[in-house]
Amino acid sequence: MKNDTITTYLHGEIIEAQKPEWIGRAKTVCNGGEIPWHAALTKVLNFLPRIDSIGADDRDGIQILTWVTPEGGGHYVEFCTPHHILDAVWVPDKAEWLPFRTKHVLPFLQAHAAIAAANTFERLVQHFCSAPAHRSSDRVTPRPDHPPLPAALRRAARAAGGA
Repeated sequence: MKNDTITTYLHGEIIEAQKPEWIGRAKTVCNGGEIPWHAALTKVLNFLPRIDSIGADDRDGIQILTWVTPEGGGHYVEFCTPHHILDAVWVPDKAEWLPFRTKHVLPFLQAHAAIAAANTFERLVQHFCSAPAHRSSDRVTPRPDHPPLPAALRRAARAAGGA
């Protein structure tokens, strides 16, 4: 993406288009003061974002923030982790919002929910399943990149396992 364009969903296609003027105003508000980017967008667009999230506070968390834009009732969407904006798309035409949401936003949320569930399941397996017979340990060795399970989840898994 070039600096003067934005990823845009128009006529059912993802294209690069000239940035709308409100993006420039939001950058000015963000850089001129010490206002975070999402707060600057909210101020410039005068619209609180809709937030769809999967485990927003978890390490597997993801959020999709959506603002209604001033011209034509379009939408501006950011796909975010807790620390990064992964992608941003402008849907300038109100009539194209539902197709974009159906074809791109919802599948992204579904895929991420499946990944987050698989990661949680892997953590459960690491904590509660017996090791293979050829290993001397009675537990699967936890991976160092996985944080420990919350105490309530460990208690629930032990109770479900009859321990």
